[in-house]
Amino acid sequence: MSAAILVLNAGSSSLKFSLFLQDEKMLEKNSLSLLFGGQLEGLYTAPHFKAKNANGAVLAEKHWEQGESLGHDGAIMYLKEFLRENSGGHTLLAVGHRVVHGGSRYTAPVKLTNAVVDELEKLCPLAPLHQPHNLKLIHLLLESNPALLQVACFDTAFHHEQSDVVRAFALPESITSKGVLRYGFHGLSYEYIASVLPEMAPDIAKKRVVVLHLGNGVSLCGIHNGKSIATTMGFSTLDGLVMGSRCGSLDPGVILYLLDELKMDARAIEKLLYQQSGLLGVSEISSDMRELLESDDAKAKFAVELFIYRIVREVGSLAAAMGGVDALVFTAGIGENSPVIRERVCEALTWLGASMWVIPTNEELMIARHTANLLERV
Repeated sequence: MSAAILVLNAGSSSLKFSLFLQDEKMLEKNSLSLLFGGQLEGLYTAPHFKAKNANGAVLAEKHWEQGESLGHDGAIMYLKEFLRENSGGHTLLAVGHRVVHGGSRYTAPVKLTNAVVDELEKLCPLAPLHQPHNLKLIHLLLESNPALLQVACFDTAFHHEQSDVVRAFALPESITSKGVLRYGFHGLSYEYIASVLPEMAPDIAKKRVVVLHLGNGVSLCGIHNGKSIATTMGFSTLDGLVMGSRCGSLDPGVILYLLDELKMDARAIEKLLYQQSGLLGVSEISSDMRELLESDDAKAKFAVELFIYRIVREVGSLAAAMGGVDALVFTAGIGENSPVIRERVCEALTWLGASMWVIPTNEELMIARHTANLLERV
């Protein structure tokens, strides 16, 4: 019987999961195979559960009534029951979690304890949409099954070897020393792409590559010889490009204007920048790129145009940071599934002379690999 590793990614109202099997006689990363995966969404409004096997066939699906609430507590209980009934008797040895922010201290996967979680709690102000929900699930499992190995894998870790100049803001050292730095995010996605380039695209694996992670969250990363050189997200997941509902780069003076002239407080500004801006705010229609591309509304078209313009401009910035670009790699929901966006971006970047690739990301497998490696050491 194989050992099993569960991968969890908790959002504010969702829980994504994947169960990987590993031959106990083979502790190599390539021995991992997906058994099934899925998600629980709408946890506080109208919960919906769906699980699919490795081939994409639906294994189970359940809808709750509108207005019912499972919450994260109920979601993990439901998932535990589903695992008991569908894991085929495989032994669950560890759980790997996506944790968005590791700060300056956590630059590699780490075994989760109450003390580690306490430290990660301090980073919640840097990733308020993600970190609290990542940690809530970890707390629940630490309380209900303290003997089970849990591993945190950080979205910031892949970027930690960037140079001090790349990571610095031009602020007084008294502020920088408190951790006000450019951290970068989507690191698990970029790490996965870098790990498969030698096999999938050996001609560019050691060259200057810009990976375009285009989903509801959007960022770019310049990778040279498998290492992160520069990325568009910085101190928080707000920075950089236009996203589904996040604003991307913003003149700090705008924040002062919102405070002084519009009399908005910090929480109202937080909601504006994280949840009411980006494609949603510009179009006033949707944060979903598919809906915007299908719309004839002028605001929808403008939102798409702004999305593409910012990508093209930031690719130029990364080209400058690396001294050129040899290849573009599109990944994540929009990057993998929208030929229209890929075509328009590439048309604007023909001057680079770079090759173009589409490589599906797999953050869950990357987390499973890290968890398996830590499990072996423990």
